[in-house]
Amino acid sequence: MRRRLDRRTLLRGAGGIAIALPFLEAMTPRQARGQATSPPLRFGIFFSSCGVIESNWLPTGGETDFTLGPSLAALEPYKSDIVVLHGLDAETSYMQTANEHDLAMAHMLTAMRMRGNQVGRAGHIVDGTAGGPSIDQAIAAAIGGETKLRSLELGVASTITDLEPLVIRMSYGGPGDPRTPMDEPQQVFARLFGDGQSSEDEIQRLHRQRRSVLDAVLAEFDSVNATLGYDDRQKLELHATAIRDIENQLELGDTSICEVPSAPPEVTAEVFDCVRDERPGKCLASYPEIGKAQMDLMVLAFACDLSRVVSLQWSTAESTIVHSQLDLSGEHHLMSHDINTNSGSLTRINTWYAEQFAYLLTELKKIPEGDGTLLDNLLMFWPNELSQGEIHSRRGLPYLLAGSAGGQLATGRFLQYQRTPHNQLYASFLNLFGVPADGFGEADFPGTLAGLV
Repeated sequence: MRRRLDRRTLLRGAGGIAIALPFLEAMTPRQARGQATSPPLRFGIFFSSCGVIESNWLPTGGETDFTLGPSLAALEPYKSDIVVLHGLDAETSYMQTANEHDLAMAHMLTAMRMRGNQVGRAGHIVDGTAGGPSIDQAIAAAIGGETKLRSLELGVASTITDLEPLVIRMSYGGPGDPRTPMDEPQQVFARLFGDGQSSEDEIQRLHRQRRSVLDAVLAEFDSVNATLGYDDRQKLELHATAIRDIENQLELGDTSICEVPSAPPEVTAEVFDCVRDERPGKCLASYPEIGKAQMDLMVLAFACDLSRVVSLQWSTAESTIVHSQLDLSGEHHLMSHDINTNSGSLTRINTWYAEQFAYLLTELKKIPEGDGTLLDNLLMFWPNELSQGEIHSRRGLPYLLAGSAGGQLATGRFLQYQRTPHNQLYASFLNLFGVPADGFGEADFPGTLAGLV
């Protein structure tokens, strides 16, 4: 008798090694058998803060014949995979009066009026919360039910701060429901793979006893294989060959299977003395290393289908990061208040973030899936809460998309708009993920984004 397999089915062997199965017909509902199966769609967010130097960030040219600006030069190899957006405004943030950093961050992904009454330092709302769900959580509500984690929130120095709540949180399930990112890669690893960890001794023992990882799961492999139809059995045989090939290469990035790592990333939070918020303090020296580990875990979460909605929050809206890896000594947020003096330094920071985004796209494109790569079945969104940090502008925001959401989105484009509310972008996102929507957030700004799809 044939059985239906869960998409999350893992073959587990001695030592905790876990291998995900490829997409099989048996993983689809019975009524859909015989129809073409597609990999699941995913949604990701890659956030960086404090605005940009527009003259260096903004592309030039037309929709398809554009030239990337210096700040985005690292994305040139991925020009055909991205959509650069300009002219979208967080207009909802101008519907109320409050600290502009609070407004920018609270409205960035929710497009709704924030809540809170108690005013503290510099006009910040110390009991503040968003007014509704953020777009990532709205998408997670629609597509997150089939995975281990409905959504996963990652951070890099997003909680190493004494800032107010609205400044340090971007993801919300709803009012009073902020989603706190995990800043420690080890914590993220435990959340993702806690039931598949093995000590180094166990792994070594496994390798001595077994000639391959495939041998460790062969019994269950045969059990699954016996219950499947002819086409699925053929896929599993090809999958077994791929496992042996990858075992020889020892590189997860070259395969469409998911091999659970045996240990969390080895990265620690190292600090140095600095001046932060015009006061002596401690700054994170290992910011780049932690960020890379978090990006690798984001890719694994997608590849292993443990979560289909993953966000990465680099620092906070009032970023207190001192980018020592760029030989800078000024705090990002304070430098953004004087773009004339700090234009060169701020451009270097924006360029560095583009390089990190390029690394993420590189890793996503390494993983074949379906007729393309993991990136093809993903929509990655890179927002910034401000366009120009000096004046705290939330108009003309620098937004960038990567991936085609399963071929639904034409990429390799530069789309320019005029005073268009960012609510419409998020309504279009919902439609891409199968949620009919003609608006998102405040009802004052209905509609979807013309020309996106």
